[in-house]
Amino acid sequence: MKKSLLALSFLPLFSFAQMTEANNPVIGATATLYLCDSNTVLYENVTGTGVTWDYSDLLGVQELTKTLSVEAVDPESVDSIFVGATKKYSIDNLLTTYYSSSSSERTSQGNIFSEPSLGEVFVNWNLDNQKLNNYPFALNDELNDAIDGGIISANPLVPIDTVANGGSYSTIDGVGTLKLQQNDYTNVIRYYITDTLNTVIFNAIFGEQPITLIREWYEYYDYTTSNLPIFVVVSIKLTSALINNESTLVLSKDMPNDYIGLAENNIGTFDLFPNPADQVLNINTEGDFNYSVMNVSGEVLVNNANSKTLDISSFSAGIYFVKLQNAKGVQVKKFVKK
Repeated sequence: MKKSLLALSFLPLFSFAQMTEANNPVIGATATLYLCDSNTVLYENVTGTGVTWDYSDLLGVQELTKTLSVEAVDPESVDSIFVGATKKYSIDNLLTTYYSSSSSERTSQGNIFSEPSLGEVFVNWNLDNQKLNNYPFALNDELNDAIDGGIISANPLVPIDTVANGGSYSTIDGVGTLKLQQNDYTNVIRYYITDTLNTVIFNAIFGEQPITLIREWYEYYDYTTSNLPIFVVVSIKLTSALINNESTLVLSKDMPNDYIGLAENNIGTFDLFPNPADQVLNINTEGDFNYSVMNVSGEVLVNNANSKTLDISSFSAGIYFVKLQNAKGVQVKKFVKK
């Protein structure tokens, strides 16, 4: 039997401070988020109302992006094993959650995700679905739920095809301001969910081995911007006597100011001045080089230039990026057009 607890809620004055059926993302919704450094603070204890989560200095990873999408379930594909699901919420090919929603709740029938040791993992909550949240779901609302089904992994080294069960917990734990690399979002709610999966694998040498998979999600929503999250942190932790792994995925709506690894490249002198600039931006560097200029949306405005002066008089006021490349490497710097 499922057991759920809906705690007494803080009643928000504005619809952005709660999850409702109306702001549930529709089929066809997409968002492109920048992949960021996974070694970042989680702000687990920054909860409540009027809080601030500051990720303004978070570094990107090589300008890589991931696409969030909501699609209809395809009954002619592998989707068919998730009976009852009508939608799937995916982060590229890394994570897919199958779910259905009604006027009162959102429920998951299972998920597919990649884990370093197990490979592609299929988790099917066909015996007892996972309740993700009720509608409306607001600050301090909580939901505990039992989940039961099966797990499959086709990894030849660690094959799994067995039963699995566990529990999940979800809440809206904060309402406040999310500071990203280019903007402060002031109408943000943070949705937190964690689920624990318990199962047993068989190893030819060690016999039966219990394993535990724990997933934790932080999703930050600004419903004045999008019905999809604008910032996501997902971690997957596997523990057993034989295998112990933990991986984290961090995604941001805003283009990073700099990139992990690039900031460490020794490309020699690279300065932009004046900064802020009004009419002309000067590039101070050495040797042969070329550069591109991008806006905060990632649109390339200047490509493969090699002049040390750049006319920016026609640029709109705002933040831009110069990506410089020479024989020693690549580096990105930010400038402001007044």
